[in-house]
Amino acid sequence: MEEKSLLRLALICSLVGIIALFFISENMEIKEKNINEINKDNVGEDIKIKGIVSKSTDKGKIILLDVIQPETITIVLFKDSDFNISTGTKVEITGEIDEFNGQLEIIGNEIKILK
Repeated sequence: MEEKSLLRLALICSLVGIIALFFISENMEIKEKNINEINKDNVGEDIKIKGIVSKSTDKGKIILLDVIQPETITIVLFKDSDFNISTGTKVEITGEIDEFNGQLEIIGNEIKILK
């Protein structure tokens, strides 16, 4: 094949791949779970939970939130700016399930305050 034909083919394949990734990412959704459904088999999974903040602890570069549904789980948030959330706030958290010192926790990627 000529060099121009190979270049054209590579360009077309690249564009088709980018368009396919766009449509796949639009249809991807993180599954929402209840805290009582989370177990050690879920470590490494991305999930979304909703609950009420029962405790907030600022440790400098991280914030630890205890979120309760009826069960409680700890959420670890890495601070990049001033962040203040009070007890009793209803939140939706997206993050990855992790295990630390034998306890399950969620490393938060995104937090939304719900009304």
